[in-house]
Amino acid sequence: MFSIIIPLYNKEASIGATLRTVLGQTFPHFEVLVVNDGSTDSSLSVVASFSDPRIRVLSKPNGGVSHARNYGIERAQHEYIAFLDADDLWEPNYLEEMNRLIQKYPDCGMYSCAYKCIKQDKVLIERPNIPEGKLDDYFKAILINSKISWTSATVIRKEAFEKAGMFPVGMVSGEDSYMWCKTAIHYPVAFSNKILATYNLSMSQTHFRVAAPDHCQESWYDLYSEGEQYRNQFIASKAIENGLRHAWGGHRKRSRLIEQQFWFARKFNDKNLQKRLKQLYYLNRLPRIAVRFLLVYKRLVTIYSYKYK
Repeated sequence: MFSIIIPLYNKEASIGATLRTVLGQTFPHFEVLVVNDGSTDSSLSVVASFSDPRIRVLSKPNGGVSHARNYGIERAQHEYIAFLDADDLWEPNYLEEMNRLIQKYPDCGMYSCAYKCIKQDKVLIERPNIPEGKLDDYFKAILINSKISWTSATVIRKEAFEKAGMFPVGMVSGEDSYMWCKTAIHYPVAFSNKILATYNLSMSQTHFRVAAPDHCQESWYDLYSEGEQYRNQFIASKAIENGLRHAWGGHRKRSRLIEQQFWFARKFNDKNLQKRLKQLYYLNRLPRIAVRFLLVYKRLVTIYSYKYK
């Protein structure tokens, strides 16, 4: 019933634990597609140590996480696609609960659940104050609580990729959120407030993306729709993050385009969004040497926060 897609790139320290949580599921009807995205460490040797016939290894040259997920989706044999990063974990009843949601809300295209985060020896749990069920408005719900959606806590009906499209190859950050948004535009979304997945922040490499540019055709502005307040507010928040990343990297043509497209976001009653929009505005007008100096400082602070906080 489930095809589980695990992109794998140099995760020898974590992929074993991830696979053990998959093979320990109380719901046994699944296949596991480990998409080896050009790993150069011993990740494949760790995967090879598992003899379960449900595991299939697909190897390809490195193309990034979106390309790896798309590669797996195209070769998946089952109706529902479950995503799991190679350093995240599932509770033993994750697939069982996702199957229950599917049976209860069969018209939905996406199913998600609450999750916890771990960072070194800290466990962070924040259960969204949202009851189980079909969300009235996915975008309104995620604006209230961003914890309702995470890659390793998401299942999508395979046919949804034909209607909504695939993951945006070349989008450096936010590619998963972009995919969930596209799906939510076309399908209802069901949510379980049970904490069934674990997001491993300790191995996050977000700090490497602070100033990296996108190389994709897709844009957050593609999802804009006149009159859709909650959708437009959410995509504005993601687009401005994207614009800031390009501004920090000195890619002003792209960052100024995003600033222009999403200048309407100043009308939303969201102080944090307005603050980031102003930051984008000023970064686009500061001397480039000043931006480079500030970027060095920002990178140091970001790395410190990931390692020690």
